[in-house]
Amino acid sequence: MQFDEYVNLLKRKIKADKNNVLFLCIGTNDVLWDSIGPLVGEYLEKRIGSKYVLGNKNINICCKNDLLKNYEKIKNKYIVAIDSALTHQKLEGEIFINNNPIILGLGINKNKGTVGNCSIKVCTSYFINSIYVKKLSEFIGRGICEV
Repeated sequence: MQFDEYVNLLKRKIKADKNNVLFLCIGTNDVLWDSIGPLVGEYLEKRIGSKYVLGNKNINICCKNDLLKNYEKIKNKYIVAIDSALTHQKLEGEIFINNNPIILGLGINKNKGTVGNCSIKVCTSYFINSIYVKKLSEFIGRGICEV
C-alpha cells in the first residue's frame, strides 16, 4: 500500500473528533511479530502526546484485564485499535483498516476480548525481521499523524 492510499483510507475510516480519539496500541514488545502495536504507540506518544495513546513498549495491552485497568482512559472514546495479525509469510506487511473491532489473541487461537470502533491490522509472520517491524510501525504512525 502506498503512503497516500493509506492516509486517504485512514481519513475515510476514522470518524471522530480528534479530541475524542484514542489510539489503542495492542501487543507486546517481548515477541517481535507482536510488537508493532507498542512501537506505533511509542511513535505516536512522541508526536501527538500520551493523552491520545494507550500502549507502548513499557505498557503492553494484551488482554481484557489490561483494558479494564485502563478503563478511565478509554471510556467514552472513539478507539482506533492497532495490532499485529499473525498470518502467512506471503501476506507479511499488508495493512488492513476497517470499521470492526479487533479480537485480542485471535492470531494465537484465543479470544481475550474485543475492542475498537475502527482497527488497523498489520500482517506479520514468525519470520519477520526487526528492521521491517520498525519500518512498518513508523509507516503506521506517520499516516496517523498525517490524518
